[in-house]
Amino acid sequence: MSRAFDGFPLEEAIAARAAVVGIVLPPPSVAGLAAHARAVMRESRRLHLTAVLDPAAFVERHLGESFDGAAMVDPGAVGTLLDLGSGNGYPGLPLAAARPRLKAALAEASPKKAEFLREVIAEAGLPSARVIERQIQRPGDLDPLVGGIRLVVTRAAGGWERILPRLRPRLDPVGEVLVWAGVDMETVRHRVAWRRLELVERRLLRGRERSWVWRFRGAG
Repeated sequence: MSRAFDGFPLEEAIAARAAVVGIVLPPPSVAGLAAHARAVMRESRRLHLTAVLDPAAFVERHLGESFDGAAMVDPGAVGTLLDLGSGNGYPGLPLAAARPRLKAALAEASPKKAEFLREVIAEAGLPSARVIERQIQRPGDLDPLVGGIRLVVTRAAGGWERILPRLRPRLDPVGEVLVWAGVDMETVRHRVAWRRLELVERRLLRGRERSWVWRFRGAG
């Protein structure tokens, strides 16, 4: 069992970091996110879930940066939240906790990581979340999801620059896309395929110099 958070006020740190961007989490949500964080640390060596092992840095990098993205989403947003290439469950699970009317679908192709996410959902008491164990490359891969998608998020999914424009037909009329990315996005977003998406804003991540959350909506 990992003791990475022993002596560290994890629940308080999560709630405080959410509050920095105006997000007030109820105690059950804080407890669920803390259980998730502990599970990530516990299984990290086996599944290669994170290289960030310092507790304060972990909260900032994984939870804090997820909350930074959540603050860009309408608090009343309703519908499906797709976390593309979810891996360790960030940013999808914190974002779903911050915007509870969104129902998280965590897409993960690795069977071992998908099973980890299922266990986390059960352990952390997150009944509205689900795992889609498959690689997402095109709209047809999202057949398990009914209707349009309100929000697509991705932080580290391989091939995101090719995949995201392809998923444009599955966005609902007010659907949005959040991408955690660096300066390479400036080049990517000018590709022909990316004309399907329109940049709304970008926000610099706290404590970073060249990393942002980029928010897009469907174009046309």
